[in-house]
Amino acid sequence: MMNSKIAALYKKFLKGELSPEETAIFLDLLTSCERDELPDLEEVVALDDRDCELNKTASEDIFFSITGTPLRTRTVPIWKKKWSVISAAACLLLIGLAFLFQFKFREQHKNATYAVVHYSNPTKFVKRLILPDGTQVSLRQGAQIELLSDFDTDSLRRIKLSGEAFFEVAKNTEQPFVIIGSGDFDVRVLGTAFNLNCSQGHSRLVLNHGKVRVSRAGQYFFVSPGQQVAYDKRQKQFDVSKTDTTSASNWKSDLLSFNQVPLTQIVADLNNLYPGSNLELIDSFRTESYTGYLPASDLEKSLTMLNTAFNQTIIHKK
Repeated sequence: MMNSKIAALYKKFLKGELSPEETAIFLDLLTSCERDELPDLEEVVALDDRDCELNKTASEDIFFSITGTPLRTRTVPIWKKKWSVISAAACLLLIGLAFLFQFKFREQHKNATYAVVHYSNPTKFVKRLILPDGTQVSLRQGAQIELLSDFDTDSLRRIKLSGEAFFEVAKNTEQPFVIIGSGDFDVRVLGTAFNLNCSQGHSRLVLNHGKVRVSRAGQYFFVSPGQQVAYDKRQKQFDVSKTDTTSASNWKSDLLSFNQVPLTQIVADLNNLYPGSNLELIDSFRTESYTGYLPASDLEKSLTMLNTAFNQTIIHKK
């Protein structure tokens, strides 16, 4: 069943009543919608409930312009003549593409004047944002977001992510939320909650609830709640598996989650998170691992928890 907004704009397009702004929106919708949202021939015909009984002269002119031969038969309604409808639609499509192509460049010029909005998190804590559309974002340490479109006027809510973030996207069926140019794949949603870590070769999305479509180089996959997805460059396909959604986003509650992680790696992470702390692991524990949680915003508490877990002081400051 086709999208109602596409249907309304299609009808105005057929009547030649689209404004330049509506034409730009129409083009965006056509290039970003799903295949089952596009109208078929019957739906196009049904858009116009007018009686199209044309007089003899008008019918002959239309028929001759399409076929190159004169009309010899009696005049019939053009919408009831299926072959004529297909031919007319083809002509309209060629004219329309040229028309839409022109306005696409105008829209790109308009977008070029839009000032991209940047959000970053250089702190040691999780930064929480509310985007103009009401979408809530938890931005992990070192991550940054760019708003690539005007959420008030554009037909798509486009952003770019570097690093890791948790999104609770405000639902808007007429204005999809897309994350592009970030990591290994693009993401498209309407309203949902998910954790996304974007980096080339290591991107991963974990879906808490709702529905998400990921895409890359013409491939796409719909992710279900409780699944995680990454892109396998060697196999050139999406790698999907079940996962614990809670542990994947524990960091947004200022908790760092570890599952059999070597203590040497944990100490290295803490040194990166707290530059200048100069933490050192004693030699006898260099082959040990740790499973559990640590508070990302409290170094002293993290050290106390680690030392308590092993019943002795295993990490000290140089």
